[in-house]
Amino acid sequence: MKKIVFIFCLILGGLQTINGQRPINWEALANVQWKNAYVKVLDGYYAVPSFSSGIESINDHEISIRGYYVPINMETNMFALSKTPSNMCFFCGTGGMETVMEIVVKAGHNDLKRMQTDKFLELKGTFVINRDDPYHLMYQLVDAELVKVVR
Repeated sequence: MKKIVFIFCLILGGLQTINGQRPINWEALANVQWKNAYVKVLDGYYAVPSFSSGIESINDHEISIRGYYVPINMETNMFALSKTPSNMCFFCGTGGMETVMEIVVKAGHNDLKRMQTDKFLELKGTFVINRDDPYHLMYQLVDAELVKVVR
């Protein structure tokens, strides 16, 4: 009987990963190495990221992640999700670029447009590593949807 229950739990867990998104935490995104390299678009040498195999393995996969809402452009429905509240964000020197993610909201989902700054949210969408565009954040959540407001 114990074997049957164990196998049943394994199957359910596997189905959740196959049919649903993988929950990711910020620590999983922190394993980044930096090196100076020439960036053609900016015509100069800048620190560019090199990602761990763990981060590479979730690129272009659906994930869910929790973080703090940081508005960027309310007119275009663009915002970021941060590991920490806005008063502790990477702009203030307490974190790195790996502690924030650009959110590209799924078409037709306007529930994120008027959210209060620093609301703690859970989102789902496709995780994308931005390797080439220096005008966007290095982590992006594309076709993002609100799962829930945690607090």
